[in-house]
Amino acid sequence: MRKPPTKIFIEEWDGDGAIRIPDEALQGLELDVGDSLYLIEEFVGNTRCLVLSKTPQIADRIDELTGALNSGK
Repeated sequence: MRKPPTKIFIEEWDGDGAIRIPDEALQGLELDVGDSLYLIEEFVGNTRCLVLSKTPQIADRIDELTGALNSGK
């Protein structure tokens, strides 16, 4: 079951816009200080979303299904 989304506010940091990622979100992704995190633009239906990811791109669901078929799963 998915958790409800966490509301994140844009703050000012040295004159630039910045977001503070809550500890619970970082813990959920098993991230710590110094780890890399990517902000990816994705579409859910017709809605543009920003997604936090530990990888530079999110695999397309079709790629996952094709990979499973090709591996005999």
